[in-house]
Amino acid sequence: MIIINNGNFFTNEQIEKIIKLLGRDYKPNKMVIYETRLDMLRHFFKCYNFSLEEFRGKLEGSYDESTDTVYVCIFAQTDDGDDFHSKQLYSLHAMVHELRHRYQAVRDMYTSSAAEEKSEDDADRYATDIVNRKSARIKEIMGWQEEWFVEEED
Repeated sequence: MIIINNGNFFTNEQIEKIIKLLGRDYKPNKMVIYETRLDMLRHFFKCYNFSLEEFRGKLEGSYDESTDTVYVCIFAQTDDGDDFHSKQLYSLHAMVHELRHRYQAVRDMYTSSAAEEKSEDDADRYATDIVNRKSARIKEIMGWQEEWFVEEED
């Protein structure tokens, strides 16, 4: 797997361990971590697939099935201000969400356009469940002092 990552929020080793925690059907060809909008421009020729919504910070990530690439936009995490651990946690949630889309594609789970909403609901539920259920292991991988849990908004 190719990882493009500045390493300020996640190390490549942490990313690999999180994916291993999920299973081999979750491992994409490429993982791109955009810490800032500048990263999108800096890596444009290596990862020339980002949307205006991502650049504006409206999307926390995406999965491109045609290149088997997961993109995570850390700068889009603004729920809890600039708290470093919170950005890590919610970016990790976004990463697992997008990796779930990779799994869905591999398994042909949601192939019709009408299934898009189900696909999003499944990915969100899965990411929240995994991050919360495996919080002790994630704490270990991330080197956190305490477990952190994702709180879903209604």
